Amino acid sequence: MKCLRTVVWITFFLLLANQSACAADRTFRGKLIDAETLKPIEGAVVVAVWRKTKAFLIASTTDFKDAKETLTDKNGEWSITGPGGQEVPEWPDPLYLVGLRHITGSPEIIYYKPGYRRDTRGGFSAYPYIDQERNLEGIALNRYGETWEEIRKHSEQFPRDSLRFIPVKDPEKKLRELDFSFQYPGNLQIIQRRTEYSKANYKVIGLKKAKTREERLDAMRFTAPGKLPLADKMQWEERELLLGPSRRRTK
Repeated sequence: MKCLRTVVWITFFLLLANQSACAADRTFRGKLIDAETLKPIEGAVVVAVWRKTKAFLIASTTDFKDAKETLTDKNGEWSITGPGGQEVPEWPDPLYLVGLRHITGSPEIIYYKPGYRRDTRGGFSAYPYIDQERNLEGIALNRYGETWEEIRKHSEQFPRDSLRFIPVKDPEKKLRELDFSFQYPGNLQIIQRRTEYSKANYKVIGLKKAKTREERLDAMRFTAPGKLPLADKMQWEERELLLGPSRRRTK
């Protein structure tokens, strides 16, 4: 009986520790800019979507947990605070395996501004990358290509676990002040990634302007769970502009 109570208390303690770990929040920050002019994009909606994964023996399920939204300011900057994200535990983790523990991953970040593409064509992403062990300090830059064929070739050319790395001092300051060309230099370095993209403290996303009505419609067609009045209003106004007035559904 005494042994059983000990097991119960240990399990209870582990559950409390797990809940505490899940509660750890982090502020995600970034800047949204025009991919051609490098000017900040003001008034774009940024949505963070968190999902939780729960395992039970050999199966697992992933479900929606939470979503938050905000608008970029005049400098194109935004910030959202929420769960920092956890990695799926390696074996053994009995609490996770029997469904008593769920893992909240890093959020999916969605960007939307009418008149801009939402996909990666013609755009880019950049974030500061510092690896003290390898004495690396600089910016990791991804320029995917203008067409789907260029994007395919880009993914084939660079290994999945590699970074296109440009050495610079104080990389986050460079990105915040847009003191960076956002182009690949002639001496581009390819290094093995050790820090995940989702863990970057600050990210700059360059969006390409939509050139056709079809591209604007395609950018508008995204869905995110949760109550998102800012995104819903922006999508609705764009839909009415492109497709004409329509009657709002009422409950």
